[in-house]
Amino acid sequence: MRGLKLRIEPIPNSSWGISLANKLPLDEWDKIRREVYYRAKYKCDICGAPGTNCHEVWSYNSKACIQRLVGMGNRCDKCHDIHHWGRSKAVKTKKYQEELIRHWCSINGKKRKDFFIYEKEIFEINKKRADKFYTVKVGSRILS
Repeated sequence: MRGLKLRIEPIPNSSWGISLANKLPLDEWDKIRREVYYRAKYKCDICGAPGTNCHEVWSYNSKACIQRLVGMGNRCDKCHDIHHWGRSKAVKTKKYQEELIRHWCSINGKKRKDFFIYEKEIFEINKKRADKFYTVKVGSRILS
């Protein structure tokens, strides 16, 4: 589904837990995330709501099995939880999941049925990535 402002961004199993927050020294990570919050004026880059979730944006080259950091942004809780929908489905309440679906629909100008079509498409893509080990790169630095 093209043209979406708010997207589900699944992470391949081999990359779970590999993030700047988990790999950098705390003082370095704090400096980066605070700069992201400040740049965004402590508002979500997607919907404009207040929030402080520093979100890493990754691109995936499935042929070369490389996951590369392509950007960072600030997110509110709802937008961040949509990005990490797989985790949200596993740990968030059904009631909150319904709020997230409504939020996704509102931001993207879509209907509830569109969300489920999109969810299926995204998880089909991620299923193809699941059996591969991705090298996680930030610039020329490897995080794996």
